[in-house]
Amino acid sequence: MSIVFGAIMPHPPILVPEIGKDRIKEAAASKKALEEITKRIKAEKFDTIVVVTPHGDVGQASVPIYTSHVFEGNFAQFGAPKLAFSFKGDPQLGLAIVKDSHLATACSETLLDHGALVPLYFPTAAGVKKPVLPMAIAFLPLPKLFEFGQALAKTSDRLGRKVLFIASSDMSHRLTKGAPSGYSPRGKEFDDKLVELVKNYDINGILNFDPQLADDAGQDALWSIAILLGALDGQKVKPEVLSYEGPFGVGYMIAAFKPSFPTPLPLGEGGSLRVSG
Repeated sequence: MSIVFGAIMPHPPILVPEIGKDRIKEAAASKKALEEITKRIKAEKFDTIVVVTPHGDVGQASVPIYTSHVFEGNFAQFGAPKLAFSFKGDPQLGLAIVKDSHLATACSETLLDHGALVPLYFPTAAGVKKPVLPMAIAFLPLPKLFEFGQALAKTSDRLGRKVLFIASSDMSHRLTKGAPSGYSPRGKEFDDKLVELVKNYDINGILNFDPQLADDAGQDALWSIAILLGALDGQKVKPEVLSYEGPFGVGYMIAAFKPSFPTPLPLGEGGSLRVSG
């Protein structure tokens, strides 16, 4: 099977140490879980990191696949302009996915948004150097996104590409009075339900999630998670929720999905983190 490891990771820049600084203490559970999942990612043998961002060049009728050879990004808009990234892409895999799936479209974007950069920061800072294949979500029905994930895995398998898959996902943005999208009592209801569904690996429950509750919660998690679940389809997977908390009015879940029998391949070359002076 092509997907050797899956992760749900949040994307708030405040969790990046150079940005959050002392405020990271308020997200101690997330910090600990990110350290743990980074350790697990570093231990895996894979060729490419696929990362799905709910920001960036979001699609309507198809999933945008970033097919460039090189990607860059920085955290200038979050007060850390010297913290910059450069990654090698995997255009061969990206273009093959577009060719194989009617639910995918090639995208020439080369600048990564924080939805991709924040999850990629942690393995990159820990020394993981791999090509990346970024893609944005599409506002398609969740079962269609699951179907796309299945196609992605099939193409990766055909090419012999071992993939580590990151679903960049923030939960409700409406947990407290001072939350970015205002407060809704349904925010915590959404988060509690989704965490429980992930813990139980209830795929049908996630794909048929109440759209009104999801909308009321102001979330950007379900789309990327649906793609991840599709990519893992057919494998025996043990999910593990490493943490959940909402310290800044937004819910953060960190979860690991480990297939039982992945086949490792040799490490290759890929991304690098640079901090300019």
